[in-house]
Amino acid sequence: MDIDSKLTDIKGIGPKRAEALGHLGLFSMRDLVYFSPRDYYDLREAVPISDLKHGEYALIRIDELDRIKVAYPSVNGRRTPLVSINVSDGSGRIRLTWFNQPYIRNSIPSSPGGYAYGRVDLTKGRVMVNASFCSEPPGILPVYRLTRGLGQASLRSCVKAALSSFAEEQPETLPESILAEHGLSRLGFAVENIHFPISPEALKLAKRRLSFENTLYFTILLESFRARALHSSGIAFNTGGTMKEFLSLLPFTPTNGQLEIMREIDSDMSAPVPMNRLIQGDVGSGKTALAFYAMFVAAKNGYQSALMAPTGILAEQHYNKLKKLFGDRAVLLTGSLKKAEKTAVLERIKNGGATFIVGTHSLIEGVVGYKDLGLVIADEQHRFGVRQRADLGGKAKSPDVLIMSATPIPRTLSLILYGDLDVSKLTEMPAGRKKVETRFVPSAKRADMYRYIEREILEKHIQAFVVCPLIEDSEDVGTEYSAEAVFAELKKKLGVRIELIHGRMKPDLREEIMRGFRDGETDLIVSTTVIEVGVDVPNACIMVIEAADRFGLAQLHQLRGRVGRSDKESYCFLLSESRAESVADRIKTLVASSNGFEIAEKDLAVRGPGELLGQRQHGSSPLLEAIASGDTATLTEAREAAIKLLSSREPAERDLILDVLKRYAPLLKDVAIN
Repeated sequence: MDIDSKLTDIKGIGPKRAEALGHLGLFSMRDLVYFSPRDYYDLREAVPISDLKHGEYALIRIDELDRIKVAYPSVNGRRTPLVSINVSDGSGRIRLTWFNQPYIRNSIPSSPGGYAYGRVDLTKGRVMVNASFCSEPPGILPVYRLTRGLGQASLRSCVKAALSSFAEEQPETLPESILAEHGLSRLGFAVENIHFPISPEALKLAKRRLSFENTLYFTILLESFRARALHSSGIAFNTGGTMKEFLSLLPFTPTNGQLEIMREIDSDMSAPVPMNRLIQGDVGSGKTALAFYAMFVAAKNGYQSALMAPTGILAEQHYNKLKKLFGDRAVLLTGSLKKAEKTAVLERIKNGGATFIVGTHSLIEGVVGYKDLGLVIADEQHRFGVRQRADLGGKAKSPDVLIMSATPIPRTLSLILYGDLDVSKLTEMPAGRKKVETRFVPSAKRADMYRYIEREILEKHIQAFVVCPLIEDSEDVGTEYSAEAVFAELKKKLGVRIELIHGRMKPDLREEIMRGFRDGETDLIVSTTVIEVGVDVPNACIMVIEAADRFGLAQLHQLRGRVGRSDKESYCFLLSESRAESVADRIKTLVASSNGFEIAEKDLAVRGPGELLGQRQHGSSPLLEAIASGDTATLTEAREAAIKLLSSREPAERDLILDVLKRYAPLLKDVAIN
């Protein structure tokens, strides 16, 4: 069986399972074996019931068990089965519960002996939620991202089936010289142990091998693109006097950091090679003004600029600002335009009547034709892949490229992730912005917090966000953390205008809801992380993050940045039932610091690069998924090895480079930094 065989060719995976796996972006055996777990449960040894901690996923021994009980509590007006059984291991007793799973009675053992494992909840007595039974300790279990209709047990069995075929088919991919020089495990061992590690040490070796290999490949690809860019000719813009003229148009005084980056843009755009620059800065640090400056330079030289935003509503926001600065030479191109309007805009772009062009990714696709496109700007790097930058030749001959990202990345990762870009960091916030006060809210104060928010909205006419980690209930997290459940709860309890928004909604509906929020038609939005890249709402002054332990530091900081965009007092409230020390440290860091780069460095030191790179999303690169599993030292070592490899004349090493370019270059169009 070929490594790229479709999933239904694997024994044990039928059409229904294959369809569910497809919702996770998994379509072939290769996709499945390289689909890294998001976490692991160490269930090698049982924990005494008396020592269990709230929120942990643990294995317990069953020495005694009572009779099965079935209750039918009313949930949203419906009687729903709740199966439970009390068990003991001699050190204490615990109740195992299963909500809305009446069939579980057939799986509960009828006599003592064996083990149970599941998540521990100590908020209402001693309870283990959704426990599974086994006769022996299961070892270290992988925990995967899930989708509707696919549980952890089912996904584990699919991976095992794929691994049994993979072991027979997949040859070693790295030269023996590299394996020996860097002390790397073989590929078969790494893939097996990234899913089902025989020990923590084996897992560490597997992560190192896969992280090293993928960082090596990623660096080879980016360095190749960089070398190609350095040897291509670009537009040498005349930048003399443009900064002074542009500053006279602005209704505010730029920060020193903005002025410094404007000078860097001047230097790049005046050079005869294409600009390829990334600007990193916190939400609200003033990146958009820098993009407008680059567009102004292009316009003064008779060239058009295309500014791409990740959503139509954000594009509309940029367009309104550009129109204020530059008048009718600015145009907006989005999918919501009527046919006649779109035709007129396309004609103006084609004949040069439009100079400042704003829209979504359609600007570099399809029927859009430019007269003289000299500059392309992408707002949010994780929405604009490396390959898309390379493919711009179809619209213009070597235009300058400027990319903006609100995700601060430490220097070590910047070298790896943005190897083909020059990086500018914007660390200074504009004058007049107030610091967002960040508070931890214990569970006992949750109801009081929401009543306070209701009063603030009604009395001060401000707006608020509530962010949840999930859209709906899952087997790992209770309904109280899902956006749908929180929306239903607040809709019932609060006397304000509330809307729900999440990633499963159609983009047009999401944009309509966000537009209503921006225009003041909605007081409070309950959302998943889709609002990370969103509309600028200066009147939004409160951010609530439910189950904050489910987010990384960098992501929490991004979410917090959606408020505090005016001179009004703004607050970020973090809620969590977790008692883990790491969660407390994360919250303390956010309370103490508002500097995104400091927070990113802390995240890198405490949690490794995986948190900053994020979990693999549908359509994102499997290269980044494996890179995220490594430590900083491994990433640095692999990058240095790639640079050395590119100058090698050894046949086996040259063959590796050619194979990497052939196999992985198409993947770069999907690279996503979260």
